[in-house]
Amino acid sequence: MDPVKITIDGREIVTEKGKTVIQAAEDAGIDIPHYCYHPKLTIAGNCRMCLVEIEKMPKLQIACNTLATEGMAVKTQSPKVLEARRAVMEFLLINHPVDCPICDQAGECWLQDYYMEHDLAASRFEERKEHERKREIFGPYVVFDGERCIKCTRCVRFLQEVTRTDELTVVNRSDHATIALFPEKTLDNPLSVNVVDICPVGALTDRDFRFKVRVWYLKKTPSICPGCSTGCNISVETYQNRIARFKPRVNEAVNSHWLCDEGRYSFHGLTEGERLTSPMIRQEGGLVAVDWDTALRAVATGLAANAPAAAILSGRNTNEEAFLYSRLMKQFVSDGGLEVFYRERELTEVEKILKSPDRSPNFRGARHMGVGSEAGVEPLLKNIIDGKFRSAYVVGEDLASLSDLGDRLKSALGKLSFLVVQDTRMTPTAALAHVVLPSTNFAEKEGTYTNRRGRVQKLNPALVAPAGALQDWEIFARLLGESYDRPADIFAVLSRQLPAYAGLDYEKIGALGADLEAQHQ
Repeated sequence: MDPVKITIDGREIVTEKGKTVIQAAEDAGIDIPHYCYHPKLTIAGNCRMCLVEIEKMPKLQIACNTLATEGMAVKTQSPKVLEARRAVMEFLLINHPVDCPICDQAGECWLQDYYMEHDLAASRFEERKEHERKREIFGPYVVFDGERCIKCTRCVRFLQEVTRTDELTVVNRSDHATIALFPEKTLDNPLSVNVVDICPVGALTDRDFRFKVRVWYLKKTPSICPGCSTGCNISVETYQNRIARFKPRVNEAVNSHWLCDEGRYSFHGLTEGERLTSPMIRQEGGLVAVDWDTALRAVATGLAANAPAAAILSGRNTNEEAFLYSRLMKQFVSDGGLEVFYRERELTEVEKILKSPDRSPNFRGARHMGVGSEAGVEPLLKNIIDGKFRSAYVVGEDLASLSDLGDRLKSALGKLSFLVVQDTRMTPTAALAHVVLPSTNFAEKEGTYTNRRGRVQKLNPALVAPAGALQDWEIFARLLGESYDRPADIFAVLSRQLPAYAGLDYEKIGALGADLEAQHQ
């Protein structure tokens, strides 16, 4: 670090050589208003909202593109600066529609916030507002309201510099300038909805979230994306015990500021649909609801009487659940009979920016816990098809619906002497089971995932599970005859037994996770 001393609003700050004034101020907790600046994009310098007064410079300077130099004295709240901000706000609002009551950005709009902080004046503009394009569909997930756009060009720069797909550009000049799609282009790259996240106003909105709920009603819970093993940090945002949207959380060690579209919308397939709320046992005539004690006794008796068993755990199960499941199933399985579900797929170059070639967010953690091997799940699936097991315990995966092996697995599972399926819904696989156990989804869990690179990160419950369903760890603990008050207690046990996790606890994992390799250096 090459230290540089500057003064901002009379406060001495030590920053690094090469940092700009806006970065130095942000590091010191001083907010300089801005629209076009984004820490992960190149400098555009076109909004002029971050103008500051610098001693010995005759004109105001933009903080986003002015390097901090030794002895620099900066004023962010002088009368000259405040008047410049007020003028910028007045200019940006000349043609901006007053449609806050119907705008999805209301409540998290920088125009609203900065107007309240830096303008608060009635408009002097007496002419009619010039109207722009409204509700233009840019892609499957993004819609554009041109009247609200302030031409900060964040979206254009993101598509030029991060995805390198170049769907958008600025056309025309002066007050006719607007954001537009290139001819015959559609905004449908795998990271397209990040342009909505970085839009500071309501110009780009999410078609999936549009008009669903006001943002100030949302409960925001920090968690981890369940889409793949990259482990992107997200905010799970809920309303009335339903997920309304995922938003990315900043974590430079994992996903920076971004989130892929597949992960962003993965909650639809994982949390929607009719839930299982009671354990069921197969009797003459079909599956019949029973109490938990009866169902768990049937599981223990059935697995013991029908060895060898095959055991398949979902990659969405937490480390704590995998730890208990491994210990439970090793009583009933032979070599190669215990696996975490994991399959790879081909990715495009844009997908590789964030996505991992799997849909199993915790396959590495599950293997650390003793579930699975480097051979993977495919040999086990083939052995099930070949009839090498008398029973199976499948957790959180619908094997009968796999695109390639589903029909053969459905036939093989139907021939087993005993099948236990633990899931959130009545899937085609669960419909074949002798015992069905209702469990919880990722948004209802507390626990940890270990991502592909060995970073342990924490999930937090954002939803209340339906009455009648049990947490997966509770089911496994009851089958083992053990008692835990919460997942943290299980993590304390596994951290003592597994050297790679030694010394870790939920407090050390924190909001941004802990790297296993760095932990033991």
